[in-house]
Amino acid sequence: MAASGGEHSDFEILRRVKDDEVFVNLQGELDTENESESSAEEVEDVTAQQCKRTKNFSWRKKRFEHQSAANENTFRMPDQLLSPCSYFTRFFDEELFQLIAEQTNLYSCQLRGTSINTNPDEVRSFIGMKLIMGIVKMPSVDDYWSEDTRYQKIANVMSVKRFQCLSRMIHFQDNAMSDPDQDRLFKVRPVLEHMRKKILKIESENQFSIDEMMVPYKGIKAGSLRQYLPSKPHHWGFKIFVRAGVSGMVYDFLVYTGKSSFGAEQGPAKELGLGASVVVELCKTINNPMDLGTIRKNRLKGCHLEDDHKLKRQGRGSFDYRVDNEVRVAIVKWFDNKAVTLASSCAAVSPVKEVRRFSKEQKKQVGVTCPNIVTQYNVHMGGVDLADMMVALYRTPAKSHRWYMSLFWQMADIALNNAWLLYRRDAKSLGEVKHKKLKTFRLEVADGLIHAGKKKARPSKPREDDVPTKYIQRPVTPRPVDDIRYDKVDHFPVFSDRGRCKLCSNGKSTIACQKCGVRLCIVTGKNSGNCFQNFHEK
Repeated sequence: MAASGGEHSDFEILRRVKDDEVFVNLQGELDTENESESSAEEVEDVTAQQCKRTKNFSWRKKRFEHQSAANENTFRMPDQLLSPCSYFTRFFDEELFQLIAEQTNLYSCQLRGTSINTNPDEVRSFIGMKLIMGIVKMPSVDDYWSEDTRYQKIANVMSVKRFQCLSRMIHFQDNAMSDPDQDRLFKVRPVLEHMRKKILKIESENQFSIDEMMVPYKGIKAGSLRQYLPSKPHHWGFKIFVRAGVSGMVYDFLVYTGKSSFGAEQGPAKELGLGASVVVELCKTINNPMDLGTIRKNRLKGCHLEDDHKLKRQGRGSFDYRVDNEVRVAIVKWFDNKAVTLASSCAAVSPVKEVRRFSKEQKKQVGVTCPNIVTQYNVHMGGVDLADMMVALYRTPAKSHRWYMSLFWQMADIALNNAWLLYRRDAKSLGEVKHKKLKTFRLEVADGLIHAGKKKARPSKPREDDVPTKYIQRPVTPRPVDDIRYDKVDHFPVFSDRGRCKLCSNGKSTIACQKCGVRLCIVTGKNSGNCFQNFHEK
């Protein structure tokens, strides 16, 4: 979405550490598509404290003295590239799997008097199966186990009855210890808090955008938590306000619950309205933020700019601006196909650049002048939309009578996409030219969750006398993911048809690994070698 398309809702935060005070513009708004909620939450009476905070702006058409740009993103160099499952478990770790297993057993006792006796390993397998279902979709869950449509990667993990039992009983919070009147998200609160704590630890970029993300849900059991946004691809669902980087990495989020979204005290919501309050809340986890975003005409605080008709007569690329250097704010109105107004504390008009636009009159691309504030906005906006698109590509199926399961699986998808983006970041830092695609990465994470053992053995180097003369550099036959290959669990040799070894280029064998499903040779004598051992050791 380009800035020229009208007044957009994305709010970009350009982060830069400065020694002096940084002004944060709180007047920008997010487009929530239901302005009635915002207006309902604004207080009618202006308190004395609000009057104190009101400032008279002095708008002038002159040079903006506080132009600045965000620093380039720099990240720590990783020691090595980890396995896909290792990146995913940075967010969904053993602590969370243990919590889910305990609460699921407790919930089954409360519901039907007996425990289903699940454990963290089974929970990992269950989540891995659901991640595969996000890629391999079938009309019904039973179809994965059906004789005609059986899918081995899922059907061989557990029976359909056990899978349905876990789907029915999986739980995250003790119902007896929570009050739904105090926290409307108490059913899934431990997962939300755990996930937010993990993503706040990520080494972040320097440019962010804040927007809303829709979690599809058509049921009626969530009450007023379910929102209706006609402009979204999924009209019904839960609304999550997200702060994401340009890459699509999610760094913070806030689930919208109505008036209770900002706690009992309501914070700045009473003074600023919903949109600005969301921006302030999600910017609390940024050090010294600087802002840039679109702004509505009724929020200009006495800033008089040229009207839209006059700019239209001047032609595409015309603009007008005003600045207040005392409070470090610049407001620019630019006309492309429509007029768009932007406000910033770090960018204004200069340097003016030229962008290419198609002219209907001339039937060709023409040059259109573009202020710097618009250029910066177009470069750094859209991170949340990118994150939402990646979730939608292989969305984990969340059909359930329990409304909070949609939020849980949304967190799982965000965790997996963040893990993939971290993997790509590390691969780039280490100079890796090729990296795994999101679909391949997701399948390897699922395989690791399902099959990997509890403990991972220490990496060990093969003995010199056991190393084959030549390894296969580009294997054609698929190999198991590293989490399965090196987990030291159930790798038993079994007899198979004689064929080529899958590790060395000159060996033949009748021995195969039962778990990995690859043929590996064991040679004695002068040119001895143990490919079976070397294959399972780093």
